Parts: sequence; C-alpha cells; structure tokens
Amino acid sequence: MRALATTQITTKAGPGVAEPRREARTRGLLTWTIEALRDLVYAGAVFMWSIVAFTILVTGVSLTISLLVLIIGVFVWIAFAYVLRWTTWVDRQLAGWRRHEPIRAVYRRPPARGLMSLLKTVSSDPQTWRDLGWLAVTSIAGFALGLAAITSAGIVVAYVSMPVWYWAVSDPGGQYGLTNLGLSTVDTLGEAVAVAGIGLVLAPLALLLARGCATAHAELAARVLGPPCPQDSRTR
Repeated sequence: MRALATTQITTKAGPGVAEPRREARTRGLLTWTIEALRDLVYAGAVFMWSIVAFTILVTGVSLTISLLVLIIGVFVWIAFAYVLRWTTWVDRQLAGWRRHEPIRAVYRRPPARGLMSLLKTVSSDPQTWRDLGWLAVTSIAGFALGLAAITSAGIVVAYVSMPVWYWAVSDPGGQYGLTNLGLSTVDTLGEAVAVAGIGLVLAPLALLLARGCATAHAELAARVLGPPCPQDSRTR
C-alpha cells in the first residue's frame, strides 16, 4: 500500500515537474534564437564595414608611403593614425554590442605639446599598429565571415519563401542553387513546398553558422583592439 501511494504521488507530481522544465527549454530556445538573429545582424554589419575598412586601409597606406618623403607626409601619417582610431572605434562598438560588454580604447598621450611629440607618440604607440593590423585582418576575415553568414541566411530565406515566388522565374533551370538544385528543377508548387521544407531544416544550421562567425570575429576584435592589460588606465 505504501509503495502504491508513493507511485501515485510520483505520477501526479510528474507533469507538474515536467512543465517547468519544458518552459525552461522553450525560453532557452527562444533566447538562443534571438541571440543568433543578433549575430546575423552583427555579421551583416561586419561584412559592410570590412569593405569600408579595406578602402581606408589601402587609401591611407598608399598616401602615407607616397608622401612620406615630403614634409606633408608627416601630417598625412598623423591624420591616417587618427582615422584608424575612428575606424576601429566602430569595430569596438560593434564587437562590444555583440559581446554585451564595452571594449575600451587605450592610446598613449603625448607628454608635451608640439608636432614632434605627437608624431613620436603616435608612431611608437603599439595600439596604432594594432589598429593598422586589425584593418588588414577584418578586411579579409570580417569580409569572409560576414559573407558566409549572410549567404547562408539568404539561401534559407529564399528556400522558405520559394512557394511565393517560384512561378515568377522565367528560366528556373538557369538559377543554380535556387530553383535549379542539380537533381531537379523547381517549377511546380509541390516542388516549391518541398524546397521550403528543406529551408526550414537548414534554418538552424544557418543561425548556428552566424553565431560561430560572429563569435569568432567579436572575440578577435576584443583581443586586438582591447587594452593590452586590465590594469592599464591610459584611456583615449
């Protein structure tokens, strides 16, 4: 009788215990999805900003090297160093938003007034060269990671929405990767619905890829653009 009573109590308590666990899993999945979508937005911003960074890097380096033999080259180099600071400031804001914590900028301050003091401080500041190196890194890595995340998300969106627009494609056989899937060409509603199902299956993988790309870029940005040590109090 005692064992039977214990079994009945366990059976009655079972659904009550399982329901909070189910709600916790649902909240966890919702939180993960929201974070993945944030990562997708971050990857898109990184992709676009990497193009700007590449343009600034090539232009700045070219002008500095070509004019460095002249007096004006000194002013160009100093101006370029401050443009680097502004450019990497955007990267710090993006990476800080992704990591949910700000990334401080740490630069040396000139010990005295004057052009030579400013030139020496800017040129000997390790963060200046880290900023320069970061533009080279994000121009390649940021572009590649952002492109991978955006492309995968775009394919998923195209597949999921295919029943809406497949009929408007004049040459479905020529759209490789979309309506032309190699083994078959989507030109009927049934095939479009099947592809939409494939898109739903691929959606978590696309979000997972976006999370990985965003995490890798943001952590690298924090390592390169952040202060070299926590106790360093020299802030911009």
